[in-house]
Amino acid sequence: MVPDFGTGQFTLDTVLPGAVPGPGGRPQAPHLSLWLVARGINTGLQTRMYFAGQDNDADPVLSLIEQPHRRDTLIARGADGHYHFDIHLQGDKETVFLDV
Repeated sequence: MVPDFGTGQFTLDTVLPGAVPGPGGRPQAPHLSLWLVARGINTGLQTRMYFAGQDNDADPVLSLIEQPHRRDTLIARGADGHYHFDIHLQGDKETVFLDV
């Protein structure tokens, strides 16, 4: 991971993960689990990054989010294996954080 402290942006190089078994053996869509810590945040924030174009509708964690438009805050968009994902700590586009 390469941070740019001036802009608050990070670049992460990885491979597209595969689906993994979830509760009861139900498959979870490919995703990365992210844990955010920073000065001023008393506890770490847990979230996930899913990938557009995958079978996200069947994911058991995404389906727990009651407001469908909020699920979009967890979907990375892109093409040709390059994705863009924004994390917002507050406001209209606030990223969904998970209580784990």
